[in-house]
Amino acid sequence: MLQYLIHTFGYNQPFSISEIEYKDFSRTWKYNCIIELCQKGEVVHLERDVYYVPKKNKFGIVPFDPMKIIEKKYINDNENVQGYYSGKYLLYQLGISKVKPKTIEIYSNNETQRSKVVNICGKRLLLHKPRTKIDKFNASVLCFLELMNGIEVETIDEYKRKLISDYIAENRITQKQITKYIPYFPDKTC
Repeated sequence: MLQYLIHTFGYNQPFSISEIEYKDFSRTWKYNCIIELCQKGEVVHLERDVYYVPKKNKFGIVPFDPMKIIEKKYINDNENVQGYYSGKYLLYQLGISKVKPKTIEIYSNNETQRSKVVNICGKRLLLHKPRTKIDKFNASVLCFLELMNGIEVETIDEYKRKLISDYIAENRITQKQITKYIPYFPDKTC
């Protein structure tokens, strides 16, 4: 089972028991195997149904990055894009703000409430229900429009304008895409 986990998910990558497709074994059998591997220290249990195989080096166990869980659960699960960062965290990611916020704001298809706060491995998240269904084709456009919705126009100097322009170019955002999704946003976004 350990070799299967390493081959399928790799080291320091989060997985859940439901993702394990090991032969035709039942969920109970897989769960018992994982618990046994956890007791041996071969697998680490992070939180409810989230595990990983720790990577080891000559200094010990390589620290696990909790952002991997957040990415997989709310942003991109390696098969589907289902969310994007927003708010002050997005400003920080783009380099518009130098201050790393304590709360990570995310719009995700996996959120059904208008907004709620959750904690994952010590990270505080503010999750929002998306304005429209998010997929790989519209995530960058919706993220850009959310940025425009939240930013104060008066604070955009030449440096910030360049960062925003780079984001638009990097993600190949077109006017046609913006026109398609702008109706989901307040008038101030336009």
